[in-house]
This record gives sequence, structure tokens and C-alpha cells, in this order.
Amino acid sequence: MANIRRVFLGGNTAEGFYSLHDNIIDINRNMLYIIKGMPGGGKSSMMKQIGKIATDNGYSAEYQHCPSDPNSIDGIVIDKLRIAIVDGTLPHAIEPVYPGLIDHIIDLGQYIEMDKLQLYKDEIMLAKGNNKSSYRRAFNFFKASKSIYEEIENTNKSNVDFERINKLTLNYVDRIFNEGVIVDDFIGFKERHLFSEAYTPEGYIDYTPSLLDGKKYRYYLEGNIGTGKTTFLNRIIEEAKMRNYHIEVYHNPLIPSKLDSVIIIELDTIISTSIETKKYIHAVIDFDEFFDDENLNQEDFRLFSSLVDRGIYALEGATKNHLVLENIYKKCINYEGINQVRDRLINEIFEWRKKVRIMP
Repeated sequence: MANIRRVFLGGNTAEGFYSLHDNIIDINRNMLYIIKGMPGGGKSSMMKQIGKIATDNGYSAEYQHCPSDPNSIDGIVIDKLRIAIVDGTLPHAIEPVYPGLIDHIIDLGQYIEMDKLQLYKDEIMLAKGNNKSSYRRAFNFFKASKSIYEEIENTNKSNVDFERINKLTLNYVDRIFNEGVIVDDFIGFKERHLFSEAYTPEGYIDYTPSLLDGKKYRYYLEGNIGTGKTTFLNRIIEEAKMRNYHIEVYHNPLIPSKLDSVIIIELDTIISTSIETKKYIHAVIDFDEFFDDENLNQEDFRLFSSLVDRGIYALEGATKNHLVLENIYKKCINYEGINQVRDRLINEIFEWRKKVRIMP
């Protein structure tokens, strides 16, 4: 049965736009198709169509969503075929490392009708400038919210019994790594870094539940800011590396240095802080049990949330300007040529079924 995983390769964070696009697909691939193009050029629609054909034929797919428009996708991976397709235009410009060998550029820019586009030069320049200003404003609010987060974290840490949390950590590390190896034929990144959550113009979006399908062991980390969840996940990562396991590390969508989830491939295990996973788990690791919440500063929490909300609102402005660009470019594109490229690409991708002789 075909499954769909949903992740983000980048994020709108307190550090600005944060890219993890080196983690699209590992070097043991048959092909990485890098699509270069323009707003409104049909990159996302093309990838969605390829993904649908793959899943309709029984192949699982990973949809790599755009954090600035979660209804669009920046990439797609069909793991069984060891093939990925990715949008290689700004703000996540990607160039081939092995051009013509296992990396291939698809240039949709050749189908722009330049003479028509020149008529909209002033509108394009204005929308581009407004778009940049909206992102700058959003990132400034997210940066400010990080400062408040750190104040909350420092206050909370003084009310945590870390000695007991350390004991809890040791107990669960033993429990998790004594479950036994379940997956022993994995091909892919030894250590892969992604986001499963993002702050978008549509608000906060969490795709972590899509990672749970088929996972035998699911642990939910419950705990307030500053109770040690990232420290726990880093301890899990250290142990997994010592045992030479493959891992996926999922970063916090606001502060990427913090972690939200870890998947240990060989153990078929996910450990996550995402509240969305709580209803699907088989064990809760509760750090709040050792946290005295009597001194919580609710005003700081309200300020933190308000700054994040204002950052999201600023992202909405960026979306409006991007739509202006899309609508302009759509008037100046030869879609017949793009459709021909799409059809050739679909045929080429699914020819790999014969070459690698892999069934779904």
C-alpha cells in the first residue's frame, strides 16, 4: 500500500529562511531532477502529478512542502525508484553536483515569452520589493519571539529537577535501544535533517502524523519550554550514532537549533514533541512531572505567541505579492512547451521501473 509522507525542506524561522535542501535525497540515487523556472510556471503542479501517478501505481512518495505556500510542494521523492524531483529556484537555489550523471536540470525558463513579460517590468519589480519587505518583517518578529522564548526557557529551567530527568532519560534510552533491530536493509542518508512543522502564511502546520504510518514504536515527549526535550533527543541521536543506525532529525520550526522529533530507522521508532502525535503513541515520556509550574510567567507566553502571530501575518503579505508575480507570469508562459516537458519527464521517471526492476 502506497503511503505519503509530508515534510518541509526549509522553514521561516528566527534565523530567517532556513534551508535543509541538502537533504532531498542521498547520493545512492538513480536521478535528481532539478527544475528551474518562474512563479506560475507549473513546477508544483508537475511534481504533484508525478506523485499521484506514483501512488496510484503503488509507490510510496515523500512530499516536500513549501513553507511559504504549504499547498505547493518544493520536491518529491519516490524512494523505491531512488528518484527525486525538486524546485531549484530561489530562495532554495540548487545546482547539480553530478550533472548529467545522477543530476539533471530541467529549464522551464525557456518557455517564458520575453516580449510579453517586458510589459510588466514595473509591476514585477514592485511586487519583488514588497515581497522582500514582507519577509524581512516576518523574520524580525520571529527573531523577537525567540528572545522571549529564551527568557521563558531560562526561568523554567530554575524550576526543573534535572537530576530526576537525567534518571528518566537513562531509563528510556535503555528501553528504546533494547527493542531490537526491525529494519536492516535501509538505503539512504545516515543522518538526515528535515522539518515536519512550519510557520506559514496559513499559520502553524504540523505534518508529523504523516511520519507515524507503519512505525512500530512511538514515543511522545511531553514537557514545557526548558524542561530538557532537545537534550533528551540529542542523547538519543548520540546513542543511535554509536550503534551506527540511520536517523532522521526533525528541527524546531522557529529555532532550528532545537529539535522536535527523531526517527531511528533500524528500530522503526519515532520520538516526538509534536502534540499531534500524542493520540497515536504507545508511550508518553513526561518531563513536566519534574517541573514546578507555579512560577510560570503567563505574560511572557502571551507576548511570545503574539510575536509569532505577527510574524505569520507578515508572511501573508509575502504571499499576496507572490500571487501578483504568479498572475503576471501566467500571461507570459508557453504552457504547451511546459506540458511537453512534463510528459517527457513522467515517461522518463517511470521508465526506471523497468531499469531497476523494483515492484511497488
